[in-house]
Amino acid sequence: MAKRTKELLIPQNKLDPKKWKTTPAGFQIYTLWQHPETGATISLFKCPKGSGVPVRHVHASNQFMYCLEGEYAYTTTGVVLKPGSFYMNPKGHPHGPTKARKDSLMLEMYDGPHYFERPVYHSEKTVGPIAAAVKKAKKKTTAKQAVPAKKKASAGKAVGATRTKTAKKGSKAAKAIRSAKPAKRTKR
Repeated sequence: MAKRTKELLIPQNKLDPKKWKTTPAGFQIYTLWQHPETGATISLFKCPKGSGVPVRHVHASNQFMYCLEGEYAYTTTGVVLKPGSFYMNPKGHPHGPTKARKDSLMLEMYDGPHYFERPVYHSEKTVGPIAAAVKKAKKKTTAKQAVPAKKKASAGKAVGATRTKTAKKGSKAAKAIRSAKPAKRTKR
């Protein structure tokens, strides 16, 4: 029997076919993991040959992709992802449109919410986290989690103190990660 752990493992043969979301543009997304506070995600991005993102667009966070299968092209810049290729697009940088030259499968990651607003190539059901919604949810969560310790006095907590989410185990590391600045690039 496996030990209890906070780790997550999703074997490929255990992917639920019902969890693939097909966008109006024809590509599919399968969210493997999503951070409830920041909107960061890790997903599979499947693009049938000839489909892709039809317009130039920007993201509300950094986007990372790793190509597992196929050929996926950024038509404006000529950047082409092939198996084993890593791609990074910084927050707010315009890119696209894109087109799959072959049936393609990528691992796609965002370090925060995907968009500032829902783009035309997504529906309400397929769009990733929106920056304004993540910010609103974060405020709501923080307000709910600030609970006067008086209510917790029977549990042996200090009376008059306030407990917030930042008092929980592991939150110092999470806060440090969120506030970390990207490394500066050096010229070669």
